[in-house]
Amino acid sequence: MRRVLRYDFIFWMCLLFFGTLLLLSFGNAVFRDGQVDQIQNLYSKDGTFIATSPLEPSTDRWFGTDRSGNDLFQVMIEGAKWTIGVCVSVAFARIVLALLIGVPLAFRGKRLYTALRLLLDGFLIIPISLLALFILLPAFLFIDPASVPSAFSRVFLEVSVLTVLGLPALVLYLIGETRQLLAQEFMLVARTLGGRPGHQFRVHIWPHLLPTLTIVFMQQFVQTLMVLIHLSLFGLFFGGTLVLFEGGAAPIIFEWASQFGYYFLQFSAVSWINHLFLVPAIALALLVFFANLLTSRLERAYRLRRQQISSSTPSLAEAEAATAHLSHPFDPVDISIKS
Repeated sequence: MRRVLRYDFIFWMCLLFFGTLLLLSFGNAVFRDGQVDQIQNLYSKDGTFIATSPLEPSTDRWFGTDRSGNDLFQVMIEGAKWTIGVCVSVAFARIVLALLIGVPLAFRGKRLYTALRLLLDGFLIIPISLLALFILLPAFLFIDPASVPSAFSRVFLEVSVLTVLGLPALVLYLIGETRQLLAQEFMLVARTLGGRPGHQFRVHIWPHLLPTLTIVFMQQFVQTLMVLIHLSLFGLFFGGTLVLFEGGAAPIIFEWASQFGYYFLQFSAVSWINHLFLVPAIALALLVFFANLLTSRLERAYRLRRQQISSSTPSLAEAEAATAHLSHPFDPVDISIKS
């Protein structure tokens, strides 16, 4: 699989896209302390008033500004690390916890797996977005900016909730995949030879499970991003929602999905502000596109790897044909496929 990806131009292009976003975002945090320029009013060189925010795109402000005067290009750069980082953290945490829970259960009897599936199937019907909304809404609405908890506590709480809500489906999936591998002939031989469950997983199951987990990781990445978008459309922004006195709501962190929901809820008849949500919408669309493209390249590499393994494995008919042409009954049999 690594050999296929090593020469895959599209795979490296996707990694370059994610790497560039993270490099720019963390660079803004390091060199500018995460600051975003604000321009409330625009004046000419002689002091003549020109316009007020939201300002339309120009050579100085590539994406324009929002109603608060924030430069949208800098908002997107600053929020990239939050969007990508949260999705990566949730996807990674889900996979690690699902492995710790699902793999030991896969070595148990089928009766336990059936009971667990019956218990969790009803839970899988409820959308994760609604469950996250009901759980996080009471704790993530703030009226007084001074009462907002630390960013670490808010981010940790939301990441934990999103991780736990996605665990049931992933645990059932890993149990099924592991049990399918345990049913293979090579695993029957390993158990016959006295291999312990830990040894079976480390030596036999993990190498077969790892390529699948890389694909599942990207799928969980996209799913987490979709949940963040759904929550923002309900007015629950990542890291908390600050309720404004004029009846609106604003995000506390410059995260892409939150900015999309914030600008979408500001829909009005004003010319430029009517299109503000398109900036984070296009950014999110590109993020989903490259994530899905990366997933497809991983699936392609995994599929080619399986084809190479199956084509290099000699069949029973080839073994019998090689045995029939032995000049001596004790000669070693060479049944390798020659290209």
